[in-house]
Parts: sequence; C-alpha cells; structure tokens
Amino acid sequence: MPALRFLAVALLVLFACKSPAVAFDLFATHEVTVQFATQDGKPMADVEVSVFAPGDLTHPVKTGRTDKDGKFVFGTDRDGLWTAEARNGTEVARATVKVGDGASSDQERMSPYLLIGLLGVLLVMAVWFRFLRARSRRPPR
Repeated sequence: MPALRFLAVALLVLFACKSPAVAFDLFATHEVTVQFATQDGKPMADVEVSVFAPGDLTHPVKTGRTDKDGKFVFGTDRDGLWTAEARNGTEVARATVKVGDGASSDQERMSPYLLIGLLGVLLVMAVWFRFLRARSRRPPR
C-alpha cells in the first residue's frame, strides 16, 4: 500500500510540472532565461534551442524548445560566457550570456556528488537498521 501512495504522489508531481525543462537541476549553479525574437520583433515560439558551454561552441550541452513567448530557461553548472542558439528554418537567433561575476565566492557550494553520496549512505543505514529490527523480532528456535 505505501508503494501505491508513493506512485500516486510521484505521478501527481509529474503532471503538476509544465514540462521537463521546469524540473529541478541538482548540478546547476545559476538559472538563465533568454528570449528569442525574429528580426521584426515577433517571438520565436516553439523553436529548437541549443545551448553551448563556455569554450565549446561545437557541441551543445542542452537542447529544448522555446515557449509561446520565445523564452527558454536553462541551468548552468559553471561561470563563463554561455551561448544559446534558436533556429526556426529561415532565421537564426543567438544570445550570449555572462554567468557569474568572475570573482570567487566566499560561500562554497556543496558538491552534488557529495550530497548524493551522503543520501546513499543514509539509505544503506536505513535498510541495515530495518534488517536488524526484523531479525530481532523473529521468534526463537
């Protein structure tokens, strides 16, 4: 029965999100929003977008589609000049965004890998204690 409740909550959360692009990105340090428009100022709605990391304009790190207003949101995992490119067949629009201020931050962010590792250790501990509890409740032979 608890598995059915978990499944129901997971499906509810899945349907509550507008799109997978709205999902939380554990590795992102900044969220960037760009808006694309044609030369005459009309929004480039529902067009393919490619995002390129700083220093690599040949391999897109993220892809997606703009919304009805021509907006596209993506998360970045490091500072630098990020480039987003939208194509609608006849036109290409590019946006270059400087992420971060270039200065080192006094606050160090916790590594996502460390966080996942700690959660894994807690899961193993929970399973181990559950095993010990079930073992102690067994009737003696």
